[in-house]
Formats: sequence, C-alpha cells, structure tokens
Amino acid sequence: MEVADGQKTINELQASWIWTPDWVDSSLDNTAGRIVHFTRTVDLSFRPTRAVLRFSADTRYKLFVNGVRVAVGPTRSSPLIWYYDTLDIAPFLNTGENEIRFVVVRYFAASRSAMPFERTLRPGLTVVGCVEAGSQVVELNSRQGWQAQVDESIRFPMGLADDVFLHISERIVPTPPASKVTPIIYGIKTLNGDIPPWNLRPRAIPMPESSRVLVNTVRACESTASVDEWTGHLSSDRPLTLPGGSSHMVELQADVHSTAFVRWAFKGNSHVQLRVTYSEGYELEPRSYPFFRSKADRLDSKNGQIVGPYDEVTLNLTGEQSVVYEPFWFRTFRLLRLEITVGPEPVELLRFEATQVNYPMAVKATWNEPGDQVTKQIWDVSIRTMRNCMFDGYSDCPFYEQLQYSGDSRSVGLFHYLLSGDDRLMRQAITNFAASVTPEGLTQSRFPSHVPQMVAGFSLYWILQVCDHHLFFGDKKFARGFIPRIDGVLDFFDSHIDHLGLVSGLPEVVWQYIDWVTTWGATEEHADKGVPTAGRKSNRHTYFSMLYAYVLQKAAQLVRDAGRPGHADEYESRAASLIKAIRIHCYDGAFFTDSTANITEDGAFSEHCQIFAVLSGAAAPESCASLLAHSLGNPHFSKCSYMMRFYMLRALSVAGDDVYEKYWESMWTPWRQMLANNLTTWEEDDVRQRSDCHAWGSVPIYEYCTELAGIQPIASACTKILFKPRLRLSAALEANIALGRDNLATVSWHTVDGGEKKVTLRLEKAVEVISQLPGGVEQDHGVINSINLVYKEGFI
Repeated sequence: MEVADGQKTINELQASWIWTPDWVDSSLDNTAGRIVHFTRTVDLSFRPTRAVLRFSADTRYKLFVNGVRVAVGPTRSSPLIWYYDTLDIAPFLNTGENEIRFVVVRYFAASRSAMPFERTLRPGLTVVGCVEAGSQVVELNSRQGWQAQVDESIRFPMGLADDVFLHISERIVPTPPASKVTPIIYGIKTLNGDIPPWNLRPRAIPMPESSRVLVNTVRACESTASVDEWTGHLSSDRPLTLPGGSSHMVELQADVHSTAFVRWAFKGNSHVQLRVTYSEGYELEPRSYPFFRSKADRLDSKNGQIVGPYDEVTLNLTGEQSVVYEPFWFRTFRLLRLEITVGPEPVELLRFEATQVNYPMAVKATWNEPGDQVTKQIWDVSIRTMRNCMFDGYSDCPFYEQLQYSGDSRSVGLFHYLLSGDDRLMRQAITNFAASVTPEGLTQSRFPSHVPQMVAGFSLYWILQVCDHHLFFGDKKFARGFIPRIDGVLDFFDSHIDHLGLVSGLPEVVWQYIDWVTTWGATEEHADKGVPTAGRKSNRHTYFSMLYAYVLQKAAQLVRDAGRPGHADEYESRAASLIKAIRIHCYDGAFFTDSTANITEDGAFSEHCQIFAVLSGAAAPESCASLLAHSLGNPHFSKCSYMMRFYMLRALSVAGDDVYEKYWESMWTPWRQMLANNLTTWEEDDVRQRSDCHAWGSVPIYEYCTELAGIQPIASACTKILFKPRLRLSAALEANIALGRDNLATVSWHTVDGGEKKVTLRLEKAVEVISQLPGGVEQDHGVINSINLVYKEGFI
C-alpha cells in the first residue's frame, strides 16, 4: 500500500510539471540562467490545520510563504534520480489572504556553467497538495491557479575569475517587470517504459537546519556613520540612515566561517547601489588568482586584503515599502566588504541578516581532554568544517565548488558516522554515485554534476564507501544492490593489467589524479595536474595498482559479509597477483617507486606509494615501520596534502603502535598552525590555499575517536569492536562516540597516584568487545555493555 501511495504521488507530480510559456533555454546576455517566480494567492476563512505540499523544480527553488523562506531544494539531483520535497506549510499560513511563492532558478542546459546544479533538458516546477482549514479545502496543484513571471533583472555572469564552478554571483539592474502569465502544463505521463525527464524519488535526507550568524565586528569603515553606529545596526537591527549622495564602505567580520543566506532591507525614496564581496579571510597577494593563493593570518587586515566573488545590485526604493535583497543561493564567508552608494535622497538601511544553513548533523559525539584546550579547539573546528561542507551532499569546498567527490566524501562520511551515527547523507551519496556509471564501467568522480568527470581512483573510493557503510550499519540489502556495479569498476581495472601485472594504459579521458602535490603540476606535454611525474610517459602509476589491490581485499570481505561470496576468492587472487607484481617491478630494495623501479629520475618517489604499500600489503609487515619512518617528511619524496593524511595515519596505525604514536604530535602541526592563523575551519590544502573550508581536513575526528579513544568497529553493524585506547598519548579523556544509528560508546580514563590509569568503557547497547591496552595482547570480553581496565606502563 505504501509503495502504491508513493507511486500515486509521483504520478501526480509528473502530471503537474509547469513552466512559463515561450521560454528560450539560453540568453544573448552573459548569464548562466534566469529566475522565474511562481505565485499562488490563497484566501482562507479559518487558520489552516494542515497544508501538506509535495514539490520539486528544475533547477533549484526557494519557497516563500507570506514572505518567509520556508524551504530550499530540491536536494542535489540528476536526470537519473530527481528528488521531490514534502512540507506542511500550515504554520506559515494565516486567516485571510496568503501568498505562496516559488522562486526558481533555471540554469541553462546547454551551458557548462553552474556545475553542482545538474539539470535536465527541460525547466520546470511541480506542486501537489492542498490546504485544509476547517471544512475549507483549497487545492494547490500547480496545474491551476498559479501565475509565472520571469525576472529579467538578475544575471549570473559567466567568465568571472572568482566564480568558475558555481555561477551564483549576481548582477542586478532594475528592469521593468515582465507580465504575469499562466504557465503551460507539460502533463507528463509514463507509458511503455518511457523514462520521464525527471525520474522522481522522495527526498532521502532531512531538510537543512538554520541558525543566526553573528556578523557584528567592523574591521574597516569609510562612511558617514561611525563604527559604533554600524556596530549598533548589526548587533540590534537599529536602522541606519544613509544620506543622499553618500558612499559607504565597511568591512565586516563574522564570528566564524559561515555558509549563510544573507539579506538586506532598505527603505526610502531613492536608489541604492550595493556591492558585496565575500571572502574567507584576509589574504596576501595571490600567486595566480584564483587557484593559487597566499594566505597567513586570516584576520590580518593590515597586511591582507579581501579578495573574492561579489554581488552587484541596484535597487529602486519607493515610499514606505521596504525593499529586500537576498541572493538566490547561500554565500560562504568569514569577511564581507559592503559598498553602498546612495542616490539623491536619503535611505534607511533597516537590517542585515545572515542565516547559517547546513545539513542537520545532530552530533552525539563529545570530546574533552582535561587541561588540553587545543584538542577541544581542533575538535570543534573539525565539526564546523564538516557542517559548512554539508548542505544537501558532501561538498568539497563551499566557497568555490560545492561539488560532491567520491574521493573526498569517503573519509568525510566516516567522520560523520562517528559524530552522529547518521547514514542518510552517505546513503544518498552512494546511491547517486552508483547511478553515474559510465560506459567505461567507472562511476563519475563528482556527482551529481552538470559537467561529467572521471578520476581514476575515485571509483575505487566509492567502493570503499560501500564497504564502510556495511561495516558501520550492516545493511546487507543496501550493500548487495551495488555489488554488480562494484564488480564492473573492478573489471575496468582488471582490463588494464599489462604484461608486467600492473595497472597501466588508462584512457586519456580518465584523469589520473592522486593528490595536490607541488611538483605534480601541469606541463605542456601533460596538462593534468596532481599526477605523479615518473609515470606520465609510460602511463603506468604504481599508486593505482596498490589502490586497486587494497580495494580488492576490502571488496572480498564485503561480498562475503553481504552473502554474495562468489567473487571473493577471485578478488583476493587478483590482489595477490598485483602485490607480487608491485614487489617485483616497483620496489628498488628500499622504497616503492611511483612507476617501475627502472625510472629513477627526480620525483620518482612519493609518500603516497609508501603509504599504500603498507595498506595494500605490498610492504612486508616487518618493514612497514621503517619504510614510513624513512619516507615521511623526507624531502626527496613527494609530500601528501591534507587529503592523504587520512591514509597516512591508517598506514602508521598498521605499521605499529610505536611508529603511530611517535608521529602523533608532529602530525597535528598544520592544524595548530591553522588555529594560530585564525582559521575557524580547515583549509583545503597548503599547496594552493584556494579555499579555507574543506571537510577532508576534519581527519582529527577519526583519529581521536578510533585511535586515541580506541573505538574501532571490526564487524558489520558495529556488532563487534576493538577497544584499543592509546593511553600513552593523553593523561585523561572523556569522550562519547557514535556506533551506528542507535549505540553510543563512552570512553574515559584518568591518572591516579603512581601513574596508574583507570579506564572505563560504557556502551548504550551491548556488543562484543575485544580490548587491547598499550603493549598488551588482545582480550575477548564477549558481549558486554561496560568494562573497567587498569593500565600502568611497563606492568602489562
């Protein structure tokens, strides 16, 4: 019955797609898209008790009820999976006249612009539902009663150096409003297996949460109003009078890095020119704008400057009616430069609002090392970084791209599991990547994306996402659904095994990116960045053989656990053959080379290949510690960026407790430096310094939870854990860590007289626990919900 009702809703939505007539899905103006307003007026005799609407739009919508923004969506979609939203708008309706308005941005299908905003060949809005107010029922189906109006005043310019991916920057010039028209109805009905333009599914994730952003610090002021007057306006919404003919420039600072909808309200009988520049911090002169930047203290206004994308708007104000400007999409910033030019008559700046929006993380995990404030700062900044990179997917950097990459989101998903025990966003990501499979057999590296892209290793990271999900949540049915596509990805790499037994000869359309490394830049002959230099001529990179072997082993475990063991032996046999070939051809007797060992030019070695030699098993267990000790930080080895720190730490953990703990303090030096430079989120990398917010930098969450606190799931659905706290790294700890959807581990220890540490593990739900204290052996405690242990170094 539930399935039938869901299909009925989808059929109603498909039949209700509308758009403005005579639409041309392009423009002679320099704009990536256009805005269209759809309005419906409803007169209610009683206050409504229920008003459930289901709706979607192409490309994105904002829903306003009586001037209040109540929803933004749909969640990131593709023609293969297009989501619709459900919302009860009754709390926003009143007795009497009500206005329901959808503001829809349509990015043109033929343009490569606005990459994160995938769209179909058709624009559209669909709404079904009704308002119930006493005995009164008002249908709100988009097939009747709605009016459409194209907004010709807003442009989203292309070709801007600082808006390469998003195309959300706005240029607004007052234009006579277009006439309101009755929309045309597409009347889509699926027959004979035809796939509709929008393959609708209900939203799989919760609506974003919102909170107010404090932006009340004035860093610079050139204005007829004083700094105190601007501060009072920002802090308490006191109107600010701006004289006719005046110009104003203020630089404003938010408390923390923010992803927020911003909104200004003006009133008067004049016009206002408004230019708002958004920046993540003060920065030095860029090396090559916008991709290679130079940044130090992000709050150093003396030596730094505000550089970034901007909105430029002219508003006509008439009479007592306030005029509001809110850019369509949220803005990312720590700093704002506000430039206002007032027409001949004075105007009032009524208020400025910034509303943070992000996926509702509902963090369950907590962290406290008594007496160590830095680790708490690192923990908090890591969570904020993740939050700002999570709106309706796992975005890379909200300031520039907002694209969801499988290589990035694999580790970020693990961090999310440990913080919240919430898998909904990752289930959506895994499902979307599975829908992106290309004729080559690879998943797209970023998806949904209007510009398709394939990165060689990212399909393998997607497989690891499925493996991770099964480990934490144990959903066999979910995992099994992806096994055919997993096998297809693995077969792609198997088809590129050469006569040496190594992965090579990948097609040119596949970007063989590994990491952002300074020495792996583009050349005239090899235009792709992030690719090791040693293997460019031969088209043979050791890393991919290692990563493929590593993933084969993980996939073998997955298919066994998911009840589909048929390919497991074959996967393990392939991995063993790869490891043998790597040892023969890519090992010079001391280190693993980026390509075959006969290529000994400068740059033939990287930290990456030593790390994945350990993870894949190519390095002999007894040599792992030495291999890493002699390569990490060695100036002759290409250095890992922040993205690869997660895998570096995994390799150190495999190599042994002593080597892991030796690197513990130095590993966090870049994070402490970022704090010293007044960052409130983690920068993308220290190579390009393009963005100050990228969630792969939140790796401390994983290390704190799984290594320091020692909570490591080792059986599907977290039904069995290894409790291996690294007691030598901290004198005391109090932590909560999510284990799946409905379990929470509480870990604590403190040091008593004589140096003895008393350790407690409590679980909300009992699971099988194996414990191991430093220097000790594993102990099986069976299925329990708490244990108390005592540790004193040298007395195991």
